[in-house]
Amino acid sequence: MSTQVLLALPVTAAFAALAYRLGWVSPRGALGGVLVGAPVYACLGPQGFALLVLFVVGGSALTRLGYDRKRRAGGAEARGGRRGARNALANAGVAVLCAVLYALGLSDAFSAAYVAAIGAAFADTAESEVGQLSRRQPRLVTTGRKVSPGTDGAISLPGTLAGVAAAGLTAGLGLALGLIGGWGAAGLVALAAFLGTVADSLVGARLPRLGNEATNVLCTLVAAALALALPFFIA
Repeated sequence: MSTQVLLALPVTAAFAALAYRLGWVSPRGALGGVLVGAPVYACLGPQGFALLVLFVVGGSALTRLGYDRKRRAGGAEARGGRRGARNALANAGVAVLCAVLYALGLSDAFSAAYVAAIGAAFADTAESEVGQLSRRQPRLVTTGRKVSPGTDGAISLPGTLAGVAAAGLTAGLGLALGLIGGWGAAGLVALAAFLGTVADSLVGARLPRLGNEATNVLCTLVAAALALALPFFIA
């Protein structure tokens, strides 16, 4: 059994405990983090886990950014911004699947798909959390109509720019860690991650009753699928 498999559970459990201690996740969120993090570490090692850490730390920081203002507006995350198990599984479930498929040797491209899925989850969080702080009313992505902050399918310029930055940062870290094969591939992964958030917004606007967790899964699934497909269309 490889070292990374042996270390998977203790490393992810330690990080989940730290995240709980810092108030980033609820008790169930910590458990969900272990369920997500352990297979990622086992399949992709510390490099893959580092990307997951980026999402957790970055997402938690953005959630707390202007939290009181978001709470007064009615758009803040519940439980003081602590994320739960459903959130962890919805945001990272597709990424875990990509990590497992990569470890099974089906295709090296699943490493890039993993990065895209994490990037989409991070970008979606950035768009939502930063967008709520915009001084201008967001607009519905399908009609351009002004809507209240936090409305499903609402977009804003600050939120969109934050999403692009988060997608690019994730792809850049994936490149630096050797999970992506080059600058061109990193650009495609960043594009796939951002387009995943576009799909999230479109579905959220059309089907607001679908729920946040379902659209999060769709967001990351679209990003992963595009990361696998885009190289064939652009080559």
